[in-house]
Amino acid sequence: MGEVYRAEDTKLRRTVALKRLSTQRAGDPDEVSRLLHEGQRASALNHPNIASIYDVLEDHGEVLLVMEYVEGHTLRERLVGPMKPQDFLPIAVECASALAAAHEKSILHSDIKPENIMLTPEGHVKLLDFGVARRVANPGDTTRTMGLSLQAPVGGTPSYMAPEVLLGGIPDLRADVFSLGLVFYEMLAGKHPFRDDSAITPPAFRIVQQPAPPLPKLESKLSRPLANVVDKSLQREPELRYPSARPLAADLLSIAEGTKPKFADTGTSRKLSGTRAISVFALLGITVLLGLLLLLPPVRARFVATLRSGAGAQPGVTQPTQQNIALLPVSVAGDDTKLKAFANGLATSLTSKLSQLSENHTLEVVSSNQVRDKKVTTPQQAFQQFGANLALQIDLQQAADMVRASYTMVESKTGRTVAGDTVTAPASDPFSLQDKVAAGVLHALQIQLRPDEQTAISIHGTAIPGAYQYYLMARGYLQDTSSRPEHIDEALAVLGEALKLDPNFGAAHASRGEALWIKYLNTKDKKWIADARAECQHAISIGNAGSRGHICLGVVLEGTGKYNEAVTEFQRALELDPTDDDAYIGLARVYASLNKPSEAEKTYQRAIELRPNYYRPYASLAYFYIQQAEYTKAADIFSKLIGLAPENPEAYSNLGAAYLFLGKDAEAVKALQRSVQIRPSGGAYSNLGTAEFRLRRFQDAARDYKEALKYDNQAYDLWGNLGDAYYFAGQKSKASDSYDNFLKLALSQLETNPGDADLESEIAAVYSMLGDRDRALQHLSHSLEHGRSDKDVYFNAAIAYNQLGESDVSLEWLRKAVASGYSVANIQAAPAFDNLRNDPRFASIMGGVPR
Repeated sequence: MGEVYRAEDTKLRRTVALKRLSTQRAGDPDEVSRLLHEGQRASALNHPNIASIYDVLEDHGEVLLVMEYVEGHTLRERLVGPMKPQDFLPIAVECASALAAAHEKSILHSDIKPENIMLTPEGHVKLLDFGVARRVANPGDTTRTMGLSLQAPVGGTPSYMAPEVLLGGIPDLRADVFSLGLVFYEMLAGKHPFRDDSAITPPAFRIVQQPAPPLPKLESKLSRPLANVVDKSLQREPELRYPSARPLAADLLSIAEGTKPKFADTGTSRKLSGTRAISVFALLGITVLLGLLLLLPPVRARFVATLRSGAGAQPGVTQPTQQNIALLPVSVAGDDTKLKAFANGLATSLTSKLSQLSENHTLEVVSSNQVRDKKVTTPQQAFQQFGANLALQIDLQQAADMVRASYTMVESKTGRTVAGDTVTAPASDPFSLQDKVAAGVLHALQIQLRPDEQTAISIHGTAIPGAYQYYLMARGYLQDTSSRPEHIDEALAVLGEALKLDPNFGAAHASRGEALWIKYLNTKDKKWIADARAECQHAISIGNAGSRGHICLGVVLEGTGKYNEAVTEFQRALELDPTDDDAYIGLARVYASLNKPSEAEKTYQRAIELRPNYYRPYASLAYFYIQQAEYTKAADIFSKLIGLAPENPEAYSNLGAAYLFLGKDAEAVKALQRSVQIRPSGGAYSNLGTAEFRLRRFQDAARDYKEALKYDNQAYDLWGNLGDAYYFAGQKSKASDSYDNFLKLALSQLETNPGDADLESEIAAVYSMLGDRDRALQHLSHSLEHGRSDKDVYFNAAIAYNQLGESDVSLEWLRKAVASGYSVANIQAAPAFDNLRNDPRFASIMGGVPR
């Protein structure tokens, strides 16, 4: 609106800032009045963190503001990346204090943004530019703003406006709180929560359409109280925010002083009734994974997957022919953990019900576990990760005895809203809430259900609302057992409450079995195995758990090496629900364990035929091809995955892995670099480490493996890889420490599944690297008994014998490994065989071409 000059006050001998209207605005009476109002409002404020107004001058009809000159730079210039909390808090406290001083003078700033916050050389804050400020009726009344009607234009910057202001509502002090919350988020996360450079839609549109995403997990270990303060400031509903900047400033000061905030922890919505609960469901980890991350071996064959995975329509809107939809994490007002758990469980249940329709409709639904595991929170991320062309966002709020769910369906790539509505139901009736949301979504998708389909999605497994409410809470809690292991016990407690109300609730028994199995996986305490199996079997005997009871039992049987029995359970699950991809992938995996590759391949292909645009079965099939040494097929499938989800980092990482198996190192490096560029991950770092290892850059490989271990320090294969890198770098002491960690984890796993021949051969190879001949040969003998015709076992036998000095025997096992389909390129790249390079027998095994 104007120009600012640095000037000298010749009377008081001080430097000042002189603000005047631009030439084209100087003759506009409204603009002149606006500048005068700015001076009047700012001059009423006397605060060390607000730039002072010294005088208002008029000269030849022109108005000039004489202001405090502030040396330094704007907060915008400081925002070059995420701030550490210790750097953030002093600035945030002063910002909130300055704004609080304005609010207590009944002044609404209306244009809080980083450009209007100056930082002095000493690091202090100066709040600037009250040019669009307004007065509220009184400081205690946040509902009225003087001189402003719904039709009056509102000044400010749209990308920092509160949603109610963008929608034409009358702003009050809480609108400033929202704007400052946006600034705080940007300071801590290094980016605006509603700005995505890859998105077409502007931030203002997204502010109106969706809640602020949660603050990302930062290396600086952002505290929960501080995250709560920012979350409370950014609530979509004004009544859920701080009423003004003063309590916000008080909470920030408390955190800075190391005491508990007084206001951020106050509940903003009534809690759901019930006991404490916890985490959600992950079956075996492998069963619900999204992207299978291949961790390539530098020396041995560690081909393992990480245990993580992957209203109505508006008139005139044409839906896509193939609807691939991802339900994003449900946004919950406030910090009510029980309501959040309920919301997560509701999303899981809703996703499961919609997935049942994929057999007869052009609908594919991304698993809620995959959405969770990959931390997908925005429509654009859903498109990048899964290729989903639609995303469903749900806002859940509870007030008194009612729960309100607002849902919005958007086109993932563009952010364009397709449909949306709000439904309400009594908090005591979770059936009604879920059914209403499902009906609205189906209407938006223009899907007409047959009577049998309508009946199927209306089945909840129990007729008792309280039991179902507890069940949904438990499923929600179980979604976070990896980072919050205590949630397992809380989930078990809530399931216990559900089963007290309805002892014949089969799905609750199945979830209890799943929770007990996860408890075993987390603790490695075998006493939980029998309990998990008993609960799964009880769920089946009741007869109303559907496919989940059989999947539950199948996972436990598979995890304990009872593969033939597991086949039966997964087959029964598919008879009950032919759309359940957990059952398809579990069945295929067990066939592979039984050395029935053709049956496994057919099962994966049936899953793809059922859902041809769904990411997960392709990923599983590609991993299977890697296991079968069909590397060209694997690379083809990974390339198809990239076609489905062009920005999926796991697809690039795994494509790089396949290229390494094929000896296409240059192509592998490009794919792996692209993966890390999109999003760093443990799997991508591991594969990069392997690429470095193949190039004999052992120190670089060790660095990459250490980065991978930051993501999962319980992965025995990564410890083995790191040991190999140190060993060949000549750092034998560090190698020994890494191998010890490998053995601790791998031997524990072997106790659970003594028939795992591949793992036992890995253990034998590591003992050979440590020079422990007796243990190496003992484990190698066992692995060969269980893993006849297993190319990976043969390869590890070659490693062990060569390391123990028996090169003749090693060459025989290498010959068998290649004859069984082991990658020649991987053998060629292994430093463990460098001593055999000049042996004609080695060249013969490698196809006559020494390397």
